[in-house]
Amino acid sequence: MTRKPATVFVIDDEEPSRDSVCALVQSMQYSTRAFDSGEAFLQQYDGSAGCVVTDYRMTGMNGLELQEKLTEQGHNIPVIIVTAYARTPVTVQAIQNGAVTLLDKPYSEDDLWNAIREGLALDEQRRNAKQERAEITTRIASLNEKERQVLDMIVAGQPNKVMANKLDVSLRTIENRRRTVFSKLGTQTVAELVALVLKQRAAIAN
Repeated sequence: MTRKPATVFVIDDEEPSRDSVCALVQSMQYSTRAFDSGEAFLQQYDGSAGCVVTDYRMTGMNGLELQEKLTEQGHNIPVIIVTAYARTPVTVQAIQNGAVTLLDKPYSEDDLWNAIREGLALDEQRRNAKQERAEITTRIASLNEKERQVLDMIVAGQPNKVMANKLDVSLRTIENRRRTVFSKLGTQTVAELVALVLKQRAAIAN
């Protein structure tokens, strides 16, 4: 599946500040979209790839509130907060909420540049992991009930003869089902298969 290019979403109620950040982003050869409020951004954001650069103090929703609202809506896009009103509680809350960083104004272009690169890299990493989990879930869901039984027994470390006795089938039947399980899950070894199943179970637990 082809993904849309990442976008840096710039949110600030002061036009000069928005324009300055957008100019920097464009110089980095990234796409950018600007909004004058957190509310305006939330109305249009559709879960696209990228990261958010938002001012902390704005008319209406502030940067922390925007960050929290994104989380409430199930969006995991990385957030960078910039502020001229840095206070320790604000910084702590932003980082606890998962912000990439909080930059004090005036900040250097290099600091913002590095933060944006980190945010975009983190977003790509998260989306790759999400896609991998979805693919694993689809593969496991392709197994029928009997194949799933064999899969669970393989993960539990049970040998073929034990499986055959427990399921009251021939050894050849177990061997055939094993081959089908490995084929459907796209694995070559028991270690790969177990790692794949454990990864899926961990994703469900989280």
